[in-house]
Amino acid sequence: MEGRRLRLGVIGTGSIATSAHLPAIAALTDLVELVAVADVRTKIAEAVGRSTGAAVHADFRELLGREDVDAVDICTPEFLHAEQVVAAAEAGKHVLCEKPIAESIADADAMIAACERAGVTLMVAHSRRFTPRYRRMHATLGRIGEVRFFRENERRPSGFPSAPDDAVPVWTPPSDEASTLPWTRDAAYTRGAAMTNAVHEMDLMRWFVGREPEAVFAESRIADPTASTPDVITILVRFEGGAIGATEIVNGLPPDHPVYHMTEVVGTSGTLRALDDELAPVSVTTAGGTTRPGNWGTLLHVHEAYVGEIRAFAEAVLAGTAPPLAPRDARQAVAMSLAAVESTETGRWVEVAR
Repeated sequence: MEGRRLRLGVIGTGSIATSAHLPAIAALTDLVELVAVADVRTKIAEAVGRSTGAAVHADFRELLGREDVDAVDICTPEFLHAEQVVAAAEAGKHVLCEKPIAESIADADAMIAACERAGVTLMVAHSRRFTPRYRRMHATLGRIGEVRFFRENERRPSGFPSAPDDAVPVWTPPSDEASTLPWTRDAAYTRGAAMTNAVHEMDLMRWFVGREPEAVFAESRIADPTASTPDVITILVRFEGGAIGATEIVNGLPPDHPVYHMTEVVGTSGTLRALDDELAPVSVTTAGGTTRPGNWGTLLHVHEAYVGEIRAFAEAVLAGTAPPLAPRDARQAVAMSLAAVESTETGRWVEVAR
């Protein structure tokens, strides 16, 4: 494919696509071309089509049938990933898939196998591997010796009243009831913070420690009275060689509470530490209190990270080389998160599946 742009189709035009993936694609017109989008929410897909000039499909399989699409960027919830990635592989399309790779290890293995059989590239979009702060820290690991401890803590508010409304609401499952939960808070569709948040931390732990995880212990809670799946979780991970990983995820803090990430890596001869201070927006204090306009977009959807991951995927496909994040890395992050879920249910340390 050298000498031309990678022709992309985007499956799923929800908030992660409109706020992160599509702007990144628009910044890479020298490397990629957006050909088509697909979403069951046709009005949202049509709005994306009008703004980007992409063709619109209600059925992702129609998009996969297009001969002018080389690869797909799958931006749907994790419970749809296995079906869509396997179908894409069978259609001969290269695949960039949002994290987590799947909702089960069996599904992840089936996706990886399908892409290997078809000879197509599969990369999972763990965006923090491409966030400047983490890349700088990882590049500095050699200065602190062997990693013995890794911690990543994450805090998120329940909403941003001071920020503009999200143009694309989170998908809500069809129901006959008067009100339904968004899928991100519904236990029928996700395991909660262990998958929606902590799978990032699991991947970062394994990347920084540089060894395989052995066992996980976790505690979780449902703090949001409207939710049916945990939104608070604390996880410990024991690695080969004795290193320890730790993370705390707290969602649903008071509205406009600062989004906060803290990363600490302790080695045998030094320490690395990063806070969100360098990314924090300006605080505005008035008689009505203090707000941090734009906090969500500044701290979570780091534009440069999404540009970096899509560029890396496209360059690998066009050059016929392996992507920088192997499918097994994403598979193991899910194995760690699922071990954490099992630990919260049993109260015991749980071995990580290999």
